Amino acid sequence: MEIAPGLHRIEAPLGDRFVATYLLVGAEDALLIDTGMDDTPRTYIAPYLDAIDVPLAKIRYVLTSHADFDHTAGNASLKELVPGALFLCHALDQPMVEDIDVMIRDRYGEFAADHGIDETDDAKASIRANSRHVPVNLTLQGGETIRLGADWEVQVLHTPGHSRGHLSVYDPRSNSLVICDATLWNAVLRKDGKPAFPPTYRYVDTYLASMNRFRAMQVDRLLTSHYPVYHGAGVAEFLAESRAYVDRVDQALLDALAGASTPPTMRELCTTLGPKLGEWPAEASIYLVNPFQSHLERLVQYGTVKTGRRDGLMTYQLA
Repeated sequence: MEIAPGLHRIEAPLGDRFVATYLLVGAEDALLIDTGMDDTPRTYIAPYLDAIDVPLAKIRYVLTSHADFDHTAGNASLKELVPGALFLCHALDQPMVEDIDVMIRDRYGEFAADHGIDETDDAKASIRANSRHVPVNLTLQGGETIRLGADWEVQVLHTPGHSRGHLSVYDPRSNSLVICDATLWNAVLRKDGKPAFPPTYRYVDTYLASMNRFRAMQVDRLLTSHYPVYHGAGVAEFLAESRAYVDRVDQALLDALAGASTPPTMRELCTTLGPKLGEWPAEASIYLVNPFQSHLERLVQYGTVKTGRRDGLMTYQLA
């Protein structure tokens, strides 16, 4: 759907969820933000362009917001459709954007050694089977401007937190901000609006800094990958609840450690606190490892929490 002049949102199914990609069509060039899954460009993006009478060849820039497979898996498919397109991402996420095995190892396998938490072999095989990546043509740092026409330029922002190299795009013409996964409310949602799993931010300090930046911008529209379009007061409400959730996580962890008879492992913390923090399915609570890791790293740095080991797994207790 066209959200503002030249700014389009293209939704594609992602199991019981959806992923939204964004197409900005200027007089000279078009910018595509994310490509979804391997079949998304052919099944959803190309037909959408055909419906609005925009040739695929007009896509000059393909910006990957961050290194998660549901945002990168369609890169090779898009390249096949538009061989001349230039692929862009932040330098910090480039190795994972270019190589799905690096993404599986460094992003999805990050917690295996210390916490015994990892994707299953079947899940990894499925990710590989549905992902095809390509080399990045140009890495960004944030602060760049992309020209789409004589009267339209959009701004690239470095908005880390969900990943180190997460990028967002600001359209000053419509005062719209495409943040993809840079802010994740109090749950990631299914298509029916019910919680699918916890917010999977990984770097809490930069996550909060990005969120504060968004709030200060006072945009008219906030555009994400897995949520509805937010307008007006809805923007502030989404950001406020996202901020409040971070505070709830901090307090929940401190309360759990204060009440623990023995220092818990990460898995035990996820299992115990999942029902207190959200209404996602019980098995999805394991994804709390992403924010918990960051919150606990920060609490250790502050001297509030200290770590130990039990049966080879890291444990946590109040210092």
